[in-house]
Amino acid sequence: MRAIVLNSFTGLDGLELSEVSDPTPSDGEELVDIRAASLGPWDLSSTRGRFVAMGGSSEFPQVQGWDFAGEASGGRRVLGFVAQPWMGVGAFAERIAVPSGVLAALPEAIGFREGSTLPVCGLTARLLVDAAAVSEGDLVLVTGAAGMVGGFASQLAKARGVRVVAAVRESDADDARRLGAEMVVNTGPDIEAEVRGEWQDGVDACIDTIGLGSDALVCVRDGGAFVTSVPEAVLGAARGISPGTVQVQPDADATAELASRASAGELTLRVAETLPLEHFREAYGRLERGGSHGKIVLTP
Repeated sequence: MRAIVLNSFTGLDGLELSEVSDPTPSDGEELVDIRAASLGPWDLSSTRGRFVAMGGSSEFPQVQGWDFAGEASGGRRVLGFVAQPWMGVGAFAERIAVPSGVLAALPEAIGFREGSTLPVCGLTARLLVDAAAVSEGDLVLVTGAAGMVGGFASQLAKARGVRVVAAVRESDADDARRLGAEMVVNTGPDIEAEVRGEWQDGVDACIDTIGLGSDALVCVRDGGAFVTSVPEAVLGAARGISPGTVQVQPDADATAELASRASAGELTLRVAETLPLEHFREAYGRLERGGSHGKIVLTP
């Protein structure tokens, strides 16, 4: 089968489209015909070997890719993700063998391309909202609220009756509002003045999806919550705030719940562009340049 493989930790130069052996499922695994697989920042990190220090594989070749949607036995529509550096399999291929426990049902109302955008970002957003422990009436600042994780976090928080303040670039303000923000502030140096100019005591919680760190922490009230998906942005305790981080893991039940909510229109699945597998360099290049309003998807 065809797959995108990494032959060295040299960034995009280490990638190639190769013919590899078809996967053979072990006990407890299923074979999935991949219909779509989406890219995320972690895919760039994988090409540079950034997960090796955290126990990720340093052996080559490595099939790349985390998020996918496809068809399992009997034509069952499924979606899920693999933590590629640790699990030794990747989604940028025609087929993948994965533990049954990572697969969730993909509702008929969701296409394969759209479904492939959900697992990593949706699960990360869910973890962040849970960790922030926000509830109805609370005020939460979401950095990167127009991105995939930030957008899902905004929608999940709003569904709890939480008021969302989005911290984004000016060019992303409209997207952030469409995803549920009642107020938008700029991620620049005036973020604290903008937030505290409206709410003197600060917000109840901050969900930091882009690593603003201390620039966002100062917007949180004393005793509030600060959580991030960027480990480098974790800070020491201050003013009664104990910053925390989350680390996503495959979770079929949670993925199924998120997919159901997306099917009901509660979560917005955004595809910026779809490219065939052989155009992987273009896809990775678009991801590296940034600025996409949605995820870039590869199809075998």
